[in-house]
Amino acid sequence: MDVDPALVKACQRGEPAALDALIRATYADVYALCRRMLADPDEAADATQEVFVRVMRSVLGFRGDSAFGTWLHRVTVNVCLTSLRKRSRARAVGMVAGGTPFGMPGDELELASTADAPEERAITADLAARSEAALAQLPEDARAVVVLRDIEGLSTKEVADLLGVTETVVKVRLHRAHARLRKMILGPEAAEGGAGA
Repeated sequence: MDVDPALVKACQRGEPAALDALIRATYADVYALCRRMLADPDEAADATQEVFVRVMRSVLGFRGDSAFGTWLHRVTVNVCLTSLRKRSRARAVGMVAGGTPFGMPGDELELASTADAPEERAITADLAARSEAALAQLPEDARAVVVLRDIEGLSTKEVADLLGVTETVVKVRLHRAHARLRKMILGPEAAEGGAGA
């Protein structure tokens, strides 16, 4: 998440409309990360709102030890992890039935250029749809690791620190999640053939 440091300084000085500009500049990235982690559009919207409530409360105290975008990313992940823990506790006592797939109208991935043949675009779109559905079906702890490591590009150590587990746990969860995703997306035969890869 790239954020202009001048915009952050303007927020800290209390300049009119600076906070609105900061939210507008970062909203799409924050929501996208929440949606990937939570696999539910409504929960993602609630989490995004919570992230910006925290930003409003904390922007004045932001010291700049790291880039603001890095800090905002960490706040977003922490809010999502808290939401996932609450969801797990609620499921344990039977309060919710489960999440929903996170595909939303108008939020399609840019899959293929217009130069691609229609068959290639159809195959790519089908694979992307199956991938999204499979990711949404992963258990929350596995989905969090896949999103943070594979999609957000965090290091194994960063993911371990965020989740409060060891790097070995992250690697094991990621390996198991990849195997499950291969099986769900490509079928059992492809998963068995790709297990040694």
